[in-house]
Amino acid sequence: MKEDMSLTNAAGDRDSFAEALEAAHRLNRALGPLRIDREGTKDRLRSALRQPEQEVQALLLLETLGTEATKALIDDLLGQALRVRYTLLIRNLLGRLAWSEAKEIVPPAVWRLLEIEDEADDFRRMAELLDHLGLREALQELCARAGESLDEEVREVAEDFGEERLEACRNGSC
Repeated sequence: MKEDMSLTNAAGDRDSFAEALEAAHRLNRALGPLRIDREGTKDRLRSALRQPEQEVQALLLLETLGTEATKALIDDLLGQALRVRYTLLIRNLLGRLAWSEAKEIVPPAVWRLLEIEDEADDFRRMAELLDHLGLREALQELCARAGESLDEEVREVAEDFGEERLEACRNGSC
């Protein structure tokens, strides 16, 4: 009986794999026109990121396109990164940017976001992102802002990501 179940699972896996290969083939064919119509693609991606039923697909599509669309949609992506279900996906997506590009576009987008969203979790998600991207100066600026907050939980973000933590990381203890 056990052997029959493993054969069924193997057959199901092959079907899933074949479906995935076919989907990858269709995606590959569809990417050409999207790359040609860059502006239209950015507009459609921005719209899809605002539709709950299309968010995940839009993020996965962004992973297959070059980083130009990611850079153009930075504000939308950071808004998505505040949602725990997308935090890691966005972090990895932005991790594809060259460090110099990330340094140029991510911190200003973080500051714009934190002007609107100022909950402790928002500060924490952005601190984690800046830390992940290695944007130490921006992280320290975020910590300075958080440290001045009247909200104790926001100040805690400054403590968690501030100078002491950076020093520990420099010494290999983080």
